Amino acid sequence: MRNFISILFICVAFGASAQSFTKVENKNAVKNKINSKAKSTSSIAANFKEVLYSSMFNMPKKGSGILRFKKDDKIRWEHKTPKKEIVLISGSKVRLYQDGKEVKSVTSNQVVKRVQSLMVQLFNGDFLNEKEFTVGYYQNTNTYKLYLKPKNARLARYIKTIEMYFGKKTLTLDKMVMVEKNSDKVVYSFSSVKLNGQIPDSNFTQF
Repeated sequence: MRNFISILFICVAFGASAQSFTKVENKNAVKNKINSKAKSTSSIAANFKEVLYSSMFNMPKKGSGILRFKKDDKIRWEHKTPKKEIVLISGSKVRLYQDGKEVKSVTSNQVVKRVQSLMVQLFNGDFLNEKEFTVGYYQNTNTYKLYLKPKNARLARYIKTIEMYFGKKTLTLDKMVMVEKNSDKVVYSFSSVKLNGQIPDSNFTQF
């Protein structure tokens, strides 16, 4: 269970630039660009590689899997290695698959539902409305960096900050970093990203 919480509540990264970032003067212009791209994206399909950094481990833990997102509010977050683990979100329905079976315990369901709103916001662009987060805008030559801090006290118990990196040319998410309160983090590198393709709804209801 601790591994699952770490996966969902810590740091996600898709390939950071080595350049330093400066604060954006006209943040509304950047916000509007990213929001427009998010609203025009009906689906996302991607592979990812994961590196988990935690004080519990002597060495980083590595994994890989697939991401599927589809409007409205459908997400498949599937780890294939080092072991199979799947989170399915379809509207208000959330399911978890671990250790070869579906997890139905009350505690596990509460954890999954707690992150459902967060995951959906991050993929559909709703975080830009700043209801749940304060958002700072930064940039370098090729990248916009959005720095999010939770406003909600319950969420802030788990997440310290979230950093999201968008390519200036594509306005798609290249990197996202969530940092836990204890500064553990996970890095997700995404590849083979496809936008607005056809994804069957069964991806979000069947393990």
